[in-house]
Amino acid sequence: MNERDRRILDVIRSLREGEVVSYGDIAEDAGYPGLSRRVGHLLASTDDDLPWWRVVNSAGRLVPGNEREQTALLKEEGVTVADGRVRAARFGRFSRPAARPRPPAAPSHP
Repeated sequence: MNERDRRILDVIRSLREGEVVSYGDIAEDAGYPGLSRRVGHLLASTDDDLPWWRVVNSAGRLVPGNEREQTALLKEEGVTVADGRVRAARFGRFSRPAARPRPPAAPSHP
């Protein structure tokens, strides 16, 4: 295995529970922006025990053919999945920022 592939696999292995990222995010974090297809190929072809379910396309779409299993695994980690897409994750590209406090109400004038 070459250095590029090792680095990509290391990034995938480092994904935390509840973290969901895109193939492109993995490639970029490994130092190889633009190689998202290579990430997908590695995930599909390696026998390593990788958290594959935490990687989706840039629109949040799940892996074709594995949607049920991926949905179940993501939901176990607290990720919101609907209509074959990640809607909200605890960490990563699809995480939602903490709710912003509302500004105080304007004083009412009698």
